[in-house]
Amino acid sequence: MEAAFLATTYRVETPERFFDLRIGCVSTEFDEFLRRQPVSVEPPVAPAASTRRAIGWGIVTAYNPGERLADHQNERRQGRLRERIAASACFFFAASNIAAGDVDADLGWPLEPSYLVLPVDEWQVAALGREFCQLAVVYGETGLAPRLLWL
Repeated sequence: MEAAFLATTYRVETPERFFDLRIGCVSTEFDEFLRRQPVSVEPPVAPAASTRRAIGWGIVTAYNPGERLADHQNERRQGRLRERIAASACFFFAASNIAAGDVDADLGWPLEPSYLVLPVDEWQVAALGREFCQLAVVYGETGLAPRLLWL
């Protein structure tokens, strides 16, 4: 299962372009995009502070929570996830979890819709994943490589 998650491409759809993210790989272009978003406006800090605060983000889906579900069940769950995120103070973009060809062929995994949520910390995205019975979520921060959070 870990190999499947690690081989997956996490595609984030934005008005500017798509970003294909991978576990363990820093994307400076994605970091720059995040820093241009309204949610990345940082509070004033003392002049001595020379580093930017990191922007935390997560990718979560409501699809197939530990078992394969019918399309209508997944779509209903994904709709509840979208409502849950929209009701929070988080900003979000549509995303897709795209399994690698070898893994996809072996497990029969189709593309899974997901959401990129920000700003969040790892506890918030993990709680959201647990709420929708997921095995893992993706967590990242600007300047760092995304990683899996096993739930």
